[in-house]
Amino acid sequence: MRRNTHAGKAESYDLGRPAYPAEFYDYLYTIITPDAVIADIGAGTGKVAQGFLEKGSRVYAVEPDGDMRRIAQERLGRYDKCIVLGNRAEVTGIPTGCVDLIFCGNAYDWFDRARVVPEFRRILRRSDGVNIVLAWLRGSPRKLDELHNALKPYVKPADNKLDQSPPFREGAFGTKAFVFTLYQDWNMLLNGLLSFSGSPNPSDDCFEAYCQTIKRHFERYSRDGKLETKFKLTCMTGNVNDLI
Repeated sequence: MRRNTHAGKAESYDLGRPAYPAEFYDYLYTIITPDAVIADIGAGTGKVAQGFLEKGSRVYAVEPDGDMRRIAQERLGRYDKCIVLGNRAEVTGIPTGCVDLIFCGNAYDWFDRARVVPEFRRILRRSDGVNIVLAWLRGSPRKLDELHNALKPYVKPADNKLDQSPPFREGAFGTKAFVFTLYQDWNMLLNGLLSFSGSPNPSDDCFEAYCQTIKRHFERYSRDGKLETKFKLTCMTGNVNDLI
């Protein structure tokens, strides 16, 4: 994993990032059994891992950022089937051969693939079938495109490029998408947009302008204090041996 690009953003991340829809979990558990052991790599504040635990799975939640891990531990601490680890994807600290499924949500693009693929092979219990799920959650276009374009002057340029090349060999994966609608209040919208790696911090000169741009968008399009926003969760399912 590259350096910590979300440092200082844990609270905004937890307040603003949407939970996954129930349909995602229903779909996932047609692939695995409820007693499966899942490694959630780049677990953030533990929202997705909590869904796995509520289905009955045992979970290793791996998150290197200390602030995010603290929130994850508060959320997941009451589950006796969860272990939270403060490690990186390339060296997870998970015992060899004990995981049935690896999950990465909005995280795989940040990993060092040359190091992470052997690590994933090491921790998996089996080498056949579907044993890895990669997911990306994005706000759908239209009004969000308008907002993102208005925010571009205030966004920090990335100083370490994401690896957005295809993760699997061509034809060696399945896809499933879930579209859902959220009605975001001001707090959720603001914190969601402050949680991104390139968003300004309170100490930055452009922070107030960034927030005011979001505020104008919210006031223009919200109804009764809520902004209707569509999200799309796209999942790629495959075998770790087909990662490239």
